[in-house]
Amino acid sequence: MKFKFVRSQPVVSDVRSFIFEPEEPVKWQPGQYFHYTLPHDNQDDRGNERWFTCSAAPSEGHVMISTRISDKSSSFKKVLDKLQPGDEIEVDGPEGDFTIDDISRNYIFVAFGIGITPYRSMLLESANKGEKLKVDLIYANRPTGTPFKEELEQLKSTNSDLKIEYVIDPQQVNKELIKQHMDAVENPFVYLSGPEPVVKDFGAQLEAMGVSKEQIKLDDFPGYETY
Repeated sequence: MKFKFVRSQPVVSDVRSFIFEPEEPVKWQPGQYFHYTLPHDNQDDRGNERWFTCSAAPSEGHVMISTRISDKSSSFKKVLDKLQPGDEIEVDGPEGDFTIDDISRNYIFVAFGIGITPYRSMLLESANKGEKLKVDLIYANRPTGTPFKEELEQLKSTNSDLKIEYVIDPQQVNKELIKQHMDAVENPFVYLSGPEPVVKDFGAQLEAMGVSKEQIKLDDFPGYETY
């Protein structure tokens, strides 16, 4: 199917959001991703395909990619950044099981940088439905800016069960911090989202600490080495 590009908008620092309208109705669950194909000239070795988690909530009525754009970005992202309203992009999906299956459970969300995107979708959709997810969000980021912080603070102000701890570099998330949050609530699920090496490493650390695989979900973003 094709998505029509609507507009882009700055989020913070080098993060931008790109908003699309599907050519036909499409349903997805918060936390799922789409596969995008964008043929272009002089493409680099990363090619013309990407998988982006949808940062928009389904109730917002559009699909949104939120990602970092810089001079060092791939050829794909540079073309994405030059799209004009009305341009089309080929899309498949949605896919993925990084979703909330039981809103009554306790959750620890760990976001590394732009790994905040699935959580924005989850928390906003829950709020729009009048639900109150029970979430401890640990959000690690660069000192240059925290994407969606104002929205997160607004969501927290209307949900007493949403707690947020910001970890700004040079502070770092570690397994002890995650365990501290886990020990504070009953039988939590831990969700890890962000650059692939970081997410997989923390997933392995938690398993080594005795956290069962059934309590952990990973959303690892390829192409990023760090947040």
